[in-house]
Amino acid sequence: MGDLSLKTHYSTKELVELNLKGFPSAVKNIIEKAKRENWQSRNRKGRGGGLEYALVSMPEVIQTEIRKKFAVDVVKAQPKQLPSVRAEVDLANLTTKQREIADARMALVQYVLELEQSMSRIKAVTYLCDLAKNGKLPSHLAELIEVANAKKSAKRTLSVRTLNGWVVDYCKAKNVEQRLKLLAPQVKQAVKPEEVWWLTSFLGVYRQKNGIYLTEAYRQFEVEWASNYQENPILLAEMPSLSQVQRAMAKLPLYVKEYGRRTGSHYKTLLSYVKRDWSALRANDVWIGDGHAMKLKVTHPIHGKPFTPELTMIIDGASRKIVGWSMALAENAFAVADALRHAISTHGVPAIYYSDNGGGEKNKFLDAEVTGMLPRLGIKHETGIAGNPQGRGIIERLNKTVGLLIARQFETYYGTGADPETTRKVLYGVNSLANAKGTALTPVQKRAKGKLPSWQQLLDVVQQVVDWYNQEHIHSEIRYTPAKKYQQMLHSEDVVMLTDIELRDMSRPEFIRTPERGWISWCNNKYFNTKLLAVDGQEVVIGIDIHNAESIQVRTKDGRFVCDAIWNGNTREAFPVAMLEQQRKERHQRRSKLKERQLAEINAELNPVITIEQNKGAELLHGLCMNGLKKKEEVEEIAVFPSDLKRMKRA
Repeated sequence: MGDLSLKTHYSTKELVELNLKGFPSAVKNIIEKAKRENWQSRNRKGRGGGLEYALVSMPEVIQTEIRKKFAVDVVKAQPKQLPSVRAEVDLANLTTKQREIADARMALVQYVLELEQSMSRIKAVTYLCDLAKNGKLPSHLAELIEVANAKKSAKRTLSVRTLNGWVVDYCKAKNVEQRLKLLAPQVKQAVKPEEVWWLTSFLGVYRQKNGIYLTEAYRQFEVEWASNYQENPILLAEMPSLSQVQRAMAKLPLYVKEYGRRTGSHYKTLLSYVKRDWSALRANDVWIGDGHAMKLKVTHPIHGKPFTPELTMIIDGASRKIVGWSMALAENAFAVADALRHAISTHGVPAIYYSDNGGGEKNKFLDAEVTGMLPRLGIKHETGIAGNPQGRGIIERLNKTVGLLIARQFETYYGTGADPETTRKVLYGVNSLANAKGTALTPVQKRAKGKLPSWQQLLDVVQQVVDWYNQEHIHSEIRYTPAKKYQQMLHSEDVVMLTDIELRDMSRPEFIRTPERGWISWCNNKYFNTKLLAVDGQEVVIGIDIHNAESIQVRTKDGRFVCDAIWNGNTREAFPVAMLEQQRKERHQRRSKLKERQLAEINAELNPVITIEQNKGAELLHGLCMNGLKKKEEVEEIAVFPSDLKRMKRA
């Protein structure tokens, strides 16, 4: 059994060497026993010949004892000593501490190599180690030994074998990279997440779009593990603990953990992105536009109830200047068109308009080959990938800065940073006040008065913030104000301005109204034009300019232009000012005389008895009647029209 192998056939000599209990110890007796019990045999190969007997044909007791001896020998046997192989060091995974230790070892080796010039290598190594043990090394070398040992200990020095090994490794290396690999200490490498065999099973449970917590996912993972391995006790016992799962998950990068839990643009915020270079562009080369729902409530310009408005801004890509903006009830093609109209009227026509792929912009209204607004002006419309707002990072960041700066000016702001309890009370109050219909106001409604901004107040604040951003804000990337950068990059010969007639045909926010006797109303303002008499009582479409309320554009429902109605275009003083002053003085005199007569009558009533003589009764009664008629005539008469004033003067 010296070769530690369990054989199928054994010779008589081998059976004797096994020294089996209750088994013949002489070769002759074994041969007789084999013949007597009919053991199977075969000729033994090699020199000497003879027979070998099959193990399976021997008695069961002998087979069991032979197999047991084999098992005991295997357990007691020592493994063969194999030459150790140094693990390859990955330089990319070297820590700063490993590099410092390797540098210290190489510095000590250099000192040994200098000593080799006057003595042999082993003597130089021994000399340096003796100095270290006796504490006679210079301080800088003693510090190197402390670092090179990789273990801090005041009593720890340096052995000849260790230092000589460093010298051999240093001299064996052919370049700096090999020296670093050979002299850097081996450290226990942390288990990589991809080496954790059960982690993929847990991620299958954890990656749910409902935002499940890790502890909750672990409970589901436990149930699945017990169900999958209920018939395999070994794997059932290998189920990882919650702490093991937490440690493994902590090693995964965020984008790996969130894969399958986030989708679309929300997941793309965790990935890398391509940064666009805008420096090669001129002003008006590329405009970027987008709409953004503002986080505040404002008075609706039509029905007066609180609502959330939509701010659409157009920004010049090269200079970051806001060239146009529009405020609308919702993001739609008309809001975008109005913002473009505003930008084009003040800055000219751009070469490219870049926007998202949303329903508010990517439609026939803007892009139709014949009737579309952009092709008609020769503007190329480029759209980003759906669900990829990172492609328009400039305008998206602008919405978060300028948009928030505008919304935070009002008490009805309910976005990021707003106190939830205060926001709840304010929004409840303004909604309750808006729904109050002629009833007495509650304390909550009274407190809400004045907190809901008007439509015009919002427009004024938007213009103020846009002016501040363009004229005063120093952009972190371009290092200038956007307005100044725009002027630097502007080539006047490239600016294409539209005429008033061309601008008139550009779309505006439109609403249905009915003119009456030349007048038409919008946002509590009255607009007049005599041409409105031609469509009196008919529903027409008014196009407003939120940046200029001096006039509105009026068209029929089929799009024919009617006129530009002017704000208070047919308003004048009701009467001449001088005539009104004269009439006020005359009215004052008449009212004064009337009050004097009334006071005299009150004083006369102090005598309660009036005696009437019989013969004068008829005459007195007639006098009282005539006096009553005169009082009626003396009642104040106020002139309303100039014709009444002339009649009163003639009287």
